[in-house]
Amino acid sequence: MKKEKIEGFLERDFFWLETMQVLKSPLTVYWTWGVSHHLALEPDADGYTKALLLKVDGHHHKDFVLITLAWNDTYTVRLLDKDYQEIKVIREVYFDSLQTTIDKEIEFIQGYTF
Repeated sequence: MKKEKIEGFLERDFFWLETMQVLKSPLTVYWTWGVSHHLALEPDADGYTKALLLKVDGHHHKDFVLITLAWNDTYTVRLLDKDYQEIKVIREVYFDSLQTTIDKEIEFIQGYTF
C-alpha cells in the first residue's frame, strides 16, 4: 500500500473493532460488498487506529473504501481507486448510518431483498 497517498486523509484515532461490528450488522449486507481484506492502519496495542481500509468488490464500486473518524465524532468515508486516488468523499456519517451509507455507494440495488 502507498501509505503516503492516504496520510492526508487521516484524522483521529478510533476503536476499529467496534467500527467493524457496526459494518457487520447485519452481516449479510457486509457480505454483499465482497470484502476480501480489511486493514486497520497503524493500530496500537489497545485496538485503536487512524483508519480502516476495506478492499471491496461491489456492484457499483470495486477497489477500496477508507473509513476515518473526524474530530466531530462522525465518520468520513472515502471511495478510492486501485491507486488510492480519491473518487468520492462522504463526510459527517454517524455510526448508526455507516453501513447504509457505504452500502448505497458500493452495492445497493433498489428492489433487491434478502
